[in-house]
Parts: sequence; C-alpha cells; structure tokens
Amino acid sequence: MIEEDVTFKTSRGLKLSGALLAPDERLHDIVVFAHGTGSDKSSPRNRGIAEGLLSAGIGAFLFDFTGHGASDGLPEQSTQDQQFDDLTSAIDFLNAQAYVETRFIGVNGSSTGGTVAIRAASEDPRIQVMVLRVPRIYEGTLEFAQMIQAPTLIVQGSKDRVVMPESVEIFHALQCVKGLHIVDGAGHLFSEKPEYQREMTKATCDWFTKWFVKLAEAE
Repeated sequence: MIEEDVTFKTSRGLKLSGALLAPDERLHDIVVFAHGTGSDKSSPRNRGIAEGLLSAGIGAFLFDFTGHGASDGLPEQSTQDQQFDDLTSAIDFLNAQAYVETRFIGVNGSSTGGTVAIRAASEDPRIQVMVLRVPRIYEGTLEFAQMIQAPTLIVQGSKDRVVMPESVEIFHALQCVKGLHIVDGAGHLFSEKPEYQREMTKATCDWFTKWFVKLAEAE
C-alpha cells in the first residue's frame, strides 16, 4: 500500500488536507470520501472502508472538509455550499495529477457528507458509482437525488431512528440503479458491535467493486 499526504486548494482558495491511498503505483479506480460534520479524514469507519477497497485494488482519497481536521477555515464556514465546492475541488485535484491514472471515480458520503455527495453526483458525470451512509436531507436534496445517474447504494442502521426515515425517503427519490442495505441493530455510527461495522464495510466495498467491474466491462 502507498499512502501520501497531500494538500490542494478549493475554487475559493482554501487549502484542504488529504490522504491518497493506493494499492500500488498504478492507480486506476478511486473512491473519494466525503465525511460527516465534526468528523475528518481519520474517521475509523472511512479508514476501514478504504482498507477494504485497497484489498480489492481500488484507491481511496480521504480529505478534510473546510473547517475540519487539518484543512483551512472555521467549522461555521463548512456549509453545504462550501462542502460541495470542497468535494468538486477534490475530484478536480485528482484529475489534474499526472501520476494518478484515474479510470473510474466513486464517492462514499457519510451523513451530511452524503448530502453533499448527492448534490455533486447530480451535477458531475465524473462520479460514476456512489455509496451513501446514513445520508441526511437538506433543502433540495430530494430534487438532486432524482437527477443522479450513478448506481447508488444507501447503507443505514436500523436503530438510527432520526436518520433512517430520511435515508428511506432519499432511496425512494433515486431514479438510478439503487440499493438499500439495512444493518439490523446498528445506530448512526455502526459502533455498537464490531460485526455492524464489518457488515457496513463489506456492503460498501462490494458495491464499489461490483460496479467498477461492470463499468470496465461496458467500455
């Protein structure tokens, strides 16, 4: 495994901190992670998924949103609009790197990061596969969800009573190829039992692996 700490700038000039993880020097498919509010690129759930993807030969790009982790800005600056710019800038950064031979790009969005991912995927055809973990609804989210074309999986804990109705509503709004994976007994962070996080991680990695293969076969 290769891991490199990087920095990049958003279109608004803020410097963000990221970590690029690759299974080898030739990086083809990659998943960009959009973490939730109050989290950062060191999230144990996202790191666990990243490691699972690496085992399947898929790269991972984790970064800190504005006002989080080691990135510029204050937490109150990290609005949905700013995070949308952050995520789009992260994809721009990857595409601009000569050493990153990107074939397909996926996005893994969690909680409010999932909300940002929905908007990004509705507007950016570079996002070709997506997994949303306990995504939240903000103004416009359901309208954006209807425009997504990338195959999208929603992973949700059954005991996350606040978010589960929102996840189900987003699932019904999606018009693309879609899936809904409910981890029975899990809460918002899937942290109650180790097997909950393992199930969530496997469902996520399996979705990306399956659809990256299908996209390659369709070329």
